[in-house]
Amino acid sequence: MAIVDNAMSWSGTLRRLALGNPDFVRWLDMHAQTQLNHHVIDSWFIELSGQPVSDGVLSLEQCRKVLRQLRQRVFFLAMVRDLAGLASLEEVTGAMTRLAQLAVQQSYQTAATELANRWGEPIDPTSNLPQELILIGMGKLGGGELNVSSDIDLIMLYGEEGETAGPRKISNHEFYVKLIRMMLPIISEFDGDGQVFRTDLRLRPDGDSGPLAWSLNAFEQYLFTQGREWERYAWLKADVIPAKAFKNSNSLETVKNLESMRLPFVYRKYFDFDALAALRSLREQIRQDWERRATGRHGVDITSNIKLGDGGIREIEFVVQLTQLIRGGRMPVLQERNLLAAIAQQVSTGLLAPDIALQLELAYRFLRKTEHVLQYREDAQTHLLPQDPDLREALARAMGMSSQEFWATLDRHRHFVATLFKQAFRLAGLGESNEPTLPAGVSDDNSQKKESHRQFSQQLSAAITRFSEQRDELSARLSIFLEGHRIRALSAQNQQRVDSILMSTLAACAQTSQPLATIYKMLDFLETVAQRSSYLALLAEYPGALNRMARMMAASPWAAQYLLRHPVVLDSLISWQSMMEPIDFEKTRGTLKKDLDSCKLIDGQPDVEQQMNLMRDLQHQISFQLLAQDLEGLFSVEHLSDQLSSLADLLLQESITRAWPLVVNPGVNDTPIQPRLAVIAYGKLGGKEFGYSSDLDLVYLYDDQREHAQEQYAKLSRRLTSWISTLTSSGRMYEVDLRLRPDGEAGLLAVSVQAFENYEQEHAWVWEHQAITRARFCAGDLEVGAKFEDVRRKILMRRRDPADLRREILAMRDKITAGHPNRSDQFDIKHDSGGMVDLEFVTQYLVLLYASQYPALLENLGNIGLLNLAGDYGLIDTKLATIGANSYRSLRHRQHVLRLQGADKARVPQTELAFERKSIQALWQSVFETK
Repeated sequence: MAIVDNAMSWSGTLRRLALGNPDFVRWLDMHAQTQLNHHVIDSWFIELSGQPVSDGVLSLEQCRKVLRQLRQRVFFLAMVRDLAGLASLEEVTGAMTRLAQLAVQQSYQTAATELANRWGEPIDPTSNLPQELILIGMGKLGGGELNVSSDIDLIMLYGEEGETAGPRKISNHEFYVKLIRMMLPIISEFDGDGQVFRTDLRLRPDGDSGPLAWSLNAFEQYLFTQGREWERYAWLKADVIPAKAFKNSNSLETVKNLESMRLPFVYRKYFDFDALAALRSLREQIRQDWERRATGRHGVDITSNIKLGDGGIREIEFVVQLTQLIRGGRMPVLQERNLLAAIAQQVSTGLLAPDIALQLELAYRFLRKTEHVLQYREDAQTHLLPQDPDLREALARAMGMSSQEFWATLDRHRHFVATLFKQAFRLAGLGESNEPTLPAGVSDDNSQKKESHRQFSQQLSAAITRFSEQRDELSARLSIFLEGHRIRALSAQNQQRVDSILMSTLAACAQTSQPLATIYKMLDFLETVAQRSSYLALLAEYPGALNRMARMMAASPWAAQYLLRHPVVLDSLISWQSMMEPIDFEKTRGTLKKDLDSCKLIDGQPDVEQQMNLMRDLQHQISFQLLAQDLEGLFSVEHLSDQLSSLADLLLQESITRAWPLVVNPGVNDTPIQPRLAVIAYGKLGGKEFGYSSDLDLVYLYDDQREHAQEQYAKLSRRLTSWISTLTSSGRMYEVDLRLRPDGEAGLLAVSVQAFENYEQEHAWVWEHQAITRARFCAGDLEVGAKFEDVRRKILMRRRDPADLRREILAMRDKITAGHPNRSDQFDIKHDSGGMVDLEFVTQYLVLLYASQYPALLENLGNIGLLNLAGDYGLIDTKLATIGANSYRSLRHRQHVLRLQGADKARVPQTELAFERKSIQALWQSVFETK
C-alpha cells in the first residue's frame, strides 16, 4: 500500500474516495505496476460493459455508469503511478486521451442508436448509405496529450444535407443536433458516479452562437471566407475520433474531404505573411489573457499560472506551433499534432537546435508534470501554484523534490521558456522584421486621403531625383505603374503597402550599379505579385529582403526572371545568413524523404500531387540559394556545377523511390522492393557541368530476369520521366531528353544491361562512344550502376585505329558546326573554332584513343581534369594541356556570366577571349594535324 499511501498524502480526492470505497483502494494497490495503455483501457471497458469496443451498443444509463467507472480506474491509477514516478508523461496523457476517445465513441454510438430507433438512420443522398457524424477532437485531445482533469474540445461535422430513413423523417441536421444534445450529458453531467469529462463545443464555427453540427459544405465556406488566424492555430491539432454507429456506413470519404480542407487552411503552401500581424497579436493575446483574469483575483499574479503565465505551457506551445504554421505547408514532416513529436521533427529537419530542443522538452515535461500534480489534489482543472507555504512544501514533495530544488527548477525552466517566447519569430526563421513606416498621412479616413496623396507625391518626387538624368523616363514609367495598380482590384491595405514598398524600392535600386534597369525589373516583379497580398506583406515587413532582391536583379537579369517565374523563393531572402550557408545534401535528402513520407491521403496512400510539387519547390529553393551564393562570388563555375549536379542526382534518386510503387506492388509476386534500375546521366549532368536550366540527358538501364520485367521497367521509365518533367502548379523539375538511348527515339525506353552492352559493342556509332566518355551512373540501384560502369569501361578500352577515329571525330565536328551556324560578327564561345566544343572533342578523342593504355582516363574527371591527365601522360604537350584547360575554364566562366545576364547565345566581340581561343586552336591542331 506504500505506493497508494504516497498518492493519498497529496490528494484529498483520493483520501475521500478511500473512506467510502476501500475495495477500490486495494484494487489500485494490486494494479500499481500495470502500465496504462490502449490495450489495458480497452480491456477494462469490455470487462465493465460486457460489450466490444468497436460496435457494442450500451443503454443510456449503462453507458453513463460504465464510462464513469472506467474514468475512475484510469484517473486514479494514473495518479498513483505518476506520483510514484512509475509513469511517463506519455503514459499519463496517452491514457487520458484514450479514455476521452472511448467516452466520445461510446456515447455517440449509444445516442445515435437510440435516435435511429425513433427517426431512422440519417442518409447520405449521394451514396444512399447511412451517414455518420464526424467527431473531431481539438486541442490536447487531438494531439494525444490530454491532461488529467481536462475539458475536451469537440467539433461535430457531417457530410451532406438530407433526411432520415424512418417513417417519421427529420432532416439530417436536426438528427445530428438531437444526437449531440443526447450524447454530451452522458460524458459531462455530474451524477452519483461523478462525470467523465467536461465538454466544450465553443471552437466550432461562430462559437456559442453557431449550430451544434455543421455540414461539410457550410464548414468549408466558413473556413475559407471567415476563418481567422487563431482558428488556424486551433485546427492544427484537430483529429477525427473514429466512431461508427450504423452498419454499411462509410465515412472515409467525408473524412478525406475534411482533411483536404483542414490541411490547406492550417498549413499554407506559401507562408501567408499577411498572417504575421495576426500571429503577433495572438502572442500578445496569450500574455494579456491571463493578466485580465488575474486582475479579478486579489493577490494572484501572472507567475502563479503555469499554463498561461510567463514561461508557461501555452508559451511553449506557441513557440513550437508557430514554426509549424510557417513552414508546415512546405515541409509536411512538421505537420505533427503532438507537441513532443513536433519538437523532434523540428530538430530532425534542422529548424531547432538540439540543445534548445532538449531544454524546451525538459521544461515542457516538468511543467506538465506539475500541472498534473496540481490537478490530482482535488481532481480540478487548475493551473495555479499554491500561495500557502505548507502547500508549496507539499507540492514539492509530491513532485519528489525538496522545496528549494523544486522552486529553483521551476524558475529556471520558466525563465528559459519566457526568453524563447520573446524570440519566437526569430526562432521560426523570420528574424525580427523592421515594420516600415507607411507614407505620411495614409489613413482609411476619407478626410485625409487628399493630404495623404499629396504627401506621397512629394516623397515620390524626392526619391526620383536620385536618378538624375533619367528622371523624366522614370517618372513616366512610375505613372503607368501607379495608375495600373490603383485601378486593379487591390484592397485598401495593399494600396498602402504598394506605396510604401515603392518608396523602399526606389531607395534600394538607387544604391545598385544599374539603378534605372533595376527599378524597371523591380516594377515588373511588383506588377506580377500586386494581387498577392502575401508577397506584398513580406516586402513591407522585411525591407531587407527587398534590398537583397534589388541587388540580385541588378547583378543578373536571369536572376530577375527566375524571381518572376518562382516568387515562392522570395521568403528565402529574409535570412541572408542562412542563404549563404553551404547546402548539406545528406541532410536535405533525409528531410526530403521524411516530408515525402508525410504526404499521405486520409486512406494512407501517397499524395502524389503534393509529393511532386514538394520536390519542385525544393529544386527551386536550392537552385535559388545557389544562385544567391553564385552572385556573391562564393564559388567557381566548376563548384557550382557540382552542386547543381548533386541536387539533380538527389531528386532523381528520390523520384525512382516514389515512382516505383505507382507502377507495381513492391514485394508481391517476386517484384523487388526497390527497382533494379539505373539512371545513366549523359551530357552536362553526366560530366558534372550542369547549369541552372540544363536538361537531363538520361538513359534507363535495368537488370531483372523476371518474365514481365521489360514491361514493368518501360512503365517505370514513363512514370519516372513524367514525375520529373510534368508541368504542375509548382512548375517543372527538369526537362528530360531520352534520345541518347540505344536506337534513339525508335528504341525502348528502358533497356536491359545486356542489350545495352550488345548495342554498344555491335551497333553504336563513334559519336555514341564519344557521348559515353562523360556518361555516369547517377541514381538507382548500385549493382546495376556498377554493371553499367563495367560496360562503359569495356567500350572505352577498345583499341581503335587512330586514323579511323580521327576521321569520325572530325566528321562529327563538322556536323555540329553546320548545325550551329554563326552568322554574326561575334565569337560563339561554345561552337566556333577555338571554342568549348573543340576542347571537348579533343578530350573525347584522347579518351577513346588511349584509355586502353591509360585506364585512369576512364575516370569521370571532367574535361579539365582529363586534359591535364593526358598532359601528365605525355599524350599531348603538357604546356598546351595546362593552357588549354585554363582557357576552357575561362570560356565556361564567361559563358556562365553571359547566361546570368540573360543572353540567349554565349557570344562576345572577336577582340575578347582571343588568347583563350588561340590556345584551344593550337591544342586542336596539335592533336588533329595530318600525319
